[in-house]
Amino acid sequence: MHKQRGVIIIIVLWFIVVVTVIVAALANETRLAAKAVFHNKQGLQTWNDTIQALNVAKIELLINRMPDPPGEEQDIPLDERKDKRYRFNGQVLTLAYPIPETVSIRIYDNSGKINLQSLSKVHLRQLLEQRVGTDPEKLQPLEDAWNDWIDKDDFERVNGAEKKYYETLSPPYEPRNFRIETVEEILLIKGFAEVFKGMEIDTIFTVYGNSSRGINPNLATREALMLLPGMTGTAADTILTKRRKKDFKSFNDLSEFIEPEQLTKVRPWINFASSNFYTIAVQTKAKIEDDELDTKELTKKNTPPISTEDIQRAYMVTVQTKGFNQLPEVLLVNPYGILPNTAHEQLVDEDDNFNKGFSPF
Repeated sequence: MHKQRGVIIIIVLWFIVVVTVIVAALANETRLAAKAVFHNKQGLQTWNDTIQALNVAKIELLINRMPDPPGEEQDIPLDERKDKRYRFNGQVLTLAYPIPETVSIRIYDNSGKINLQSLSKVHLRQLLEQRVGTDPEKLQPLEDAWNDWIDKDDFERVNGAEKKYYETLSPPYEPRNFRIETVEEILLIKGFAEVFKGMEIDTIFTVYGNSSRGINPNLATREALMLLPGMTGTAADTILTKRRKKDFKSFNDLSEFIEPEQLTKVRPWINFASSNFYTIAVQTKAKIEDDELDTKELTKKNTPPISTEDIQRAYMVTVQTKGFNQLPEVLLVNPYGILPNTAHEQLVDEDDNFNKGFSPF
């Protein structure tokens, strides 16, 4: 009798354990299913907000190309008027039509980046000198490799590379033998991946834009400015902060804070034209918060501190406008594009402090 009772108790205990495990498994499965539904719903809502904001940004580009109503800026002195095209310099924009609060919009005019298709031999050498120095033994192989990549034949220069070289790589590929068609393509040219190692080339270069060479300081990214001969970090930050309130209309405006010797080197790289090629960047606030959390986790692991500006990503679409009566043509979509550095947005213009009675020292 006692043995039977003991067996019954054991069976009951095992039954309770099994039922508990089953209930826990079902509860966990239900929790995961609910979580999956929540994230799917959140993902669909984010995608919907992104597409809505993207369409509003396209409309903003159309509005920007429309002529201003007569007399709209009549009360503003001519030398203080800002070119509305210069709004598209990567700053967070307030658009004519509302967008969801979950996203922010930045628009980059591609004349603020270095156009790879417009590089002359002189400009190419100057760019390479910024990265590898002036040693001819380092520069000549890079220049030859570049010229072999874009020419239309398979004749290899002395220090260059043609089809025979690229077919030995893993995986093998062929040179373009024509002008570069994508920014990433520059890394396929022999030696160039090492030259631009550690740099986000999409924030520096473009293959879209007008035929004019150089970049517009009113629209430039910091990364593009820093690659220009004669440019310093201080001068670049000054350009990025001062353009918030006043357009740079001539080299005289730049000479106020760039030394003559430096300006002489920078001058061939500067123009004040805009283009009709734009990159629209849509960033969700949830993504910004995730980036900040990732940064905190990396900091906890005793890794070098990384600013959120260095790791921010956005849904990017490059478009070309063709007037104000038709939607821009989509040229490139990059769902995981990296934003150019935005740390300068936290900098304060010393002139502002002075005007407010504060000392910058």
